Amino acid sequence: MTIPNSPFKNIETKKKRIFFLKLFIFLAFLFGGRFSPVVQEFLNEYPGMDSLHTAILFLLGGNIIISLARLITARIYLRKAKDEKVHGNFLLGISWISNILNSLVFLIAFMLAFDIQPLEFLTSLTIVAAAIAILSKDYVTNIINGLIMMFTDQFSLGDTIQIGKTQGVIEDITLLNVVLKKDDGYKTMVPNSLILNAQVTNFRNLEKKKIEFPIELPHGFKYDISTINSKLKETFANRVEEKSISNLNLTLQKIQKEFITLKVSFETPVEREAEVQAELHQFLLSLFNEN
Repeated sequence: MTIPNSPFKNIETKKKRIFFLKLFIFLAFLFGGRFSPVVQEFLNEYPGMDSLHTAILFLLGGNIIISLARLITARIYLRKAKDEKVHGNFLLGISWISNILNSLVFLIAFMLAFDIQPLEFLTSLTIVAAAIAILSKDYVTNIINGLIMMFTDQFSLGDTIQIGKTQGVIEDITLLNVVLKKDDGYKTMVPNSLILNAQVTNFRNLEKKKIEFPIELPHGFKYDISTINSKLKETFANRVEEKSISNLNLTLQKIQKEFITLKVSFETPVEREAEVQAELHQFLLSLFNEN
């Protein structure tokens, strides 16, 4: 299925242009070093430049191979994917993996530029690397969990999720955390390890969310329950008609010495929850003001 005007496809198109530019530079360096007498003479005269030339070839060659694998994978996926909403997750995953591989290629190329043998260098750092791995195990856990989320269908960009009392829309998934945008506009970063080890509610496939709101009224309140129920349904009549609210009910929960507890319950689409709750709060404030 072809998805027109997909932002993800536009990004892939830009990456494809960059790929061909890198390929052209790589071929220029490769053929220049092998077939150009001027370049060969220059490299022979300055041995340090020869190491730099080798490092640049390795860097560009490794980057081109990684980019080619990424472009082919993304191309196949975009052709098969039918739901654009899940594109971001998968493309994020392969982007982060390519970034990690490119970082390794850059590190090796840096060593080659200074005539450092990568295998010998890495062997000498084995003990240090082990110590770093132990100290950074939390980061490693977050990275693994981040990749799991990117390559599974548990969470996707744009999903509305709730972790404990925190609810928001997934705006970004990185190797360390998930960025949630809350209703008030603030952004919260939740560690990936917490996401996969806590109870998380995903409202992606939930068309409507049930809302329950308790109300405490003192004895002798101006309106009785039936009058409050009538006012409630009158206030939200347009919402019910446009189906942004359904199953609107007002029920008596308990009677205590100083007050009675009522409960307003209704169902609303997840994306309309914030505005409907705000309207309910305004209704209750007006009700109390009238009393």
